[in-house]
Amino acid sequence: MPRKIKLYLLLGLVLPLIIISSGCQKTQNPELTTMSLFTALSNGNLTLAEFGSSSCIPCKEMKPILEDLANLYKGRLNVVIVDVYEQEALTRTYAVVGIPTQVIFDIHGKEVTRHVGAWSLYSILAQLKGLGLT
Repeated sequence: MPRKIKLYLLLGLVLPLIIISSGCQKTQNPELTTMSLFTALSNGNLTLAEFGSSSCIPCKEMKPILEDLANLYKGRLNVVIVDVYEQEALTRTYAVVGIPTQVIFDIHGKEVTRHVGAWSLYSILAQLKGLGLT
């Protein structure tokens, strides 16, 4: 593999970690589920909701990314995990058919972006930046 490609791959893996760690005080394990989705959608911040399950491997892989986002954007972004088996009615309301599904809502509670499957930190950061969150 050419050296230039290796460098780009390394930057793609390391850069998101640098972005998260710079200027961000991490907590051990932020509670991502203490706020209900209804409360999150009505408090005037952007909201990232993940519909998933504790038994879903891609959902487990997403949890550290969601924790990093909750820490990085504390007070500016609501990060909520919705267990699809515990909150079936809510899951149906948002027409979630595969897990994990991440939905980003604007400050008015309107869905603006949806992604199904594991979503990279870099892609989420780019999406949030596009929505004006810096």
